[in-house]
Amino acid sequence: MTVTGIVVTFGVLFLVGLCWFGLHYFANPPLARPDGTAKITGNCGDTMEIALCFTDGTVKQTRSWTSGCSVSKQCVEAAVMLAAGKTPAEIRKINMMHIMDIVGQLPDTHLHCAQLAETTLQAALKDYIQHQHGCQGCTCK
Repeated sequence: MTVTGIVVTFGVLFLVGLCWFGLHYFANPPLARPDGTAKITGNCGDTMEIALCFTDGTVKQTRSWTSGCSVSKQCVEAAVMLAAGKTPAEIRKINMMHIMDIVGQLPDTHLHCAQLAETTLQAALKDYIQHQHGCQGCTCK
């Protein structure tokens, strides 16, 4: 392969990566001012982050992120999917079994992913409730 071929190949790969990042970023914009957030690192080293925006007492927007494996990603996305459109009282009832119902059967070595997603969701809800007592009228923009 010539130097020109290597440069062209590198350029094409760089553009593909840049396009993927751009599409991912614009399809999943960060929430500017979430009402409740939580970022927790589990014993396994995976970190999950959940942000919730409430409007009229229900979750209207969510954002999730994880540094973990694909199972962690599925679990945290299932957690925010379950929270969407729910009130705080309904979110309190969401547990790892509900998450596993959406994700499907998990290997025993990855059950902690569903537990971490539940813990992170409940911590984000707790953050929202704490803000409601000290910050009336918080809104997502």
